[in-house]
Amino acid sequence: MIGLTGENPPVDAGVAAVVGAAIGGGLAGLTAVGTSWFGLRTTHLQVKFSESEAARQRRFESLQERRGPRSAAYADFIAAGQELIDSLYGRQPQDFLLQFEALQANVRKRRSNVAIAGPDAVVAAAGVFADEVRVFRNELAHGGITGHPFNQKHRLERPLDAFAKAARTALEDEGHQTPHRRTA
Repeated sequence: MIGLTGENPPVDAGVAAVVGAAIGGGLAGLTAVGTSWFGLRTTHLQVKFSESEAARQRRFESLQERRGPRSAAYADFIAAGQELIDSLYGRQPQDFLLQFEALQANVRKRRSNVAIAGPDAVVAAAGVFADEVRVFRNELAHGGITGHPFNQKHRLERPLDAFAKAARTALEDEGHQTPHRRTA
């Protein structure tokens, strides 16, 4: 310490050593606390990242597990619909209605698989196609379709194409799109 006279009083070496050790120990303690806090924070962030990554992996695996059965249900429905449309190329009107009704039953059966597997947009698109097939069959049975049924195939192709597009969109969705909220 500097005295009032401007002279420095002698400092005992023992006091200087104790003060120096205290200051050094305090700084070392602060460094240890800072390092521990940083390590704890880093560990916390790593755990949080690991949990987030695990949740993302579970969502991906769940999506993959659902994608296979969905894809098969959609493909079966499209194949049944295409078979029905291809039947319009037939030439014998007497047998055509019976064949068409059997194919329509196959479409209805495949639609139930889509209803279980698919999200709302795909189920709705399958319903539009199935409804158009039903209307077409009724018109065919009651003479509402004049000329060869093949000339009306576009009525069935458009909704089947719309279904295929909805199915592709649903299969390409990797869980990033916001789900549709249902309102009561």
